[in-house]
Amino acid sequence: MNYLQWLTQSTPTKFWHDSAIPEEIDAAIGNGALGVTTNPVLTYKTLQAAPEFWQPEVDKIPKTLTPPQRAEALLKMVAVYAAGRFRPIFQQTEGEHGYALGQLDPSICMDSEKMIEQGLRYASWADNISVKTPSIKSALPLVEELASRGIAVCTTLNFSVSQAMAVGDAYMRGRAKALQNGVRPKPIFVVQQGGRLDEYLAETAKDNGISIDPEAVRCAGNAVCKKVYRLFRQRGIPAKVMPAGLRGVHHLTSMAGADMVFSLQARIQNMVLAEDPERVCHAEEEIPPEVIRELYRIPEFVRAYEEGGLKEEEFITFGVTQKTLSQFLWTGWVPLETYQADASDRWF
Repeated sequence: MNYLQWLTQSTPTKFWHDSAIPEEIDAAIGNGALGVTTNPVLTYKTLQAAPEFWQPEVDKIPKTLTPPQRAEALLKMVAVYAAGRFRPIFQQTEGEHGYALGQLDPSICMDSEKMIEQGLRYASWADNISVKTPSIKSALPLVEELASRGIAVCTTLNFSVSQAMAVGDAYMRGRAKALQNGVRPKPIFVVQQGGRLDEYLAETAKDNGISIDPEAVRCAGNAVCKKVYRLFRQRGIPAKVMPAGLRGVHHLTSMAGADMVFSLQARIQNMVLAEDPERVCHAEEEIPPEVIRELYRIPEFVRAYEEGGLKEEEFITFGVTQKTLSQFLWTGWVPLETYQADASDRWF
């Protein structure tokens, strides 16, 4: 039994696969993956990595679609395939796992009504599609609406305690409506991108001339994640924390044993299997106080770590949120808009 198999079979910790490449999905299922991420960037990567696999389905997409419609059609193609691969797990776990994540168009994420419209469309693709949205103010009505309809939700670009708790509160409002109307609630997965936060804090510290222990910075994302996990449990919010954007094995082992669902890239899975860490649960171990004190020297960490450190209207302006949102748009959604589209059919 390798480390990932031990983790998923012997502890409450589970993991999903962070890639839409078919052969990588198969390998991850063999190691115990219970779901899959298929965001715009990963969708474009699988089209590039396995073009012959997808070409028959790509050929069925009408050339007359607008660029946003074409991007959505390609995302649907990949997400529905992935959802099919995980349907047995969805059925076995009675809807707790087995989802494929369908991420909304980043260019409309500031418009709640458009997101709700697109989210409902995504949810119609398959009952094991979880609608994925950025954790910004305009997404909170979407989270509440989908939760009230018994639709699974995943919120990404969570880099702070404030974002996670706002999402959790919105989910609970929607969940209460669902129960009141006799609708069975589906889960919410709250992504905490620890590795990306570590990188952002290292960059801001350097830019501002703050000399800080790099080992402390490596703990920042996990510190935020552990705090969110603790607050959810204390307040009875049945949200699944989903650590993602991992950069090293320590991002996983530090929280081994927690009732979380990690989203692991194939690269990270391979790193874990190669290192073969000791089978020890560290979930209940807090980040040492002296490390937190060191991190408090970075103002952006304080904003991420303190509940209320960010106001809802600041979620989208938080530097690392804005940076990652732009990456989703320009390296994922925009390339999908023109993928194999004839120049004469493009709308720009």
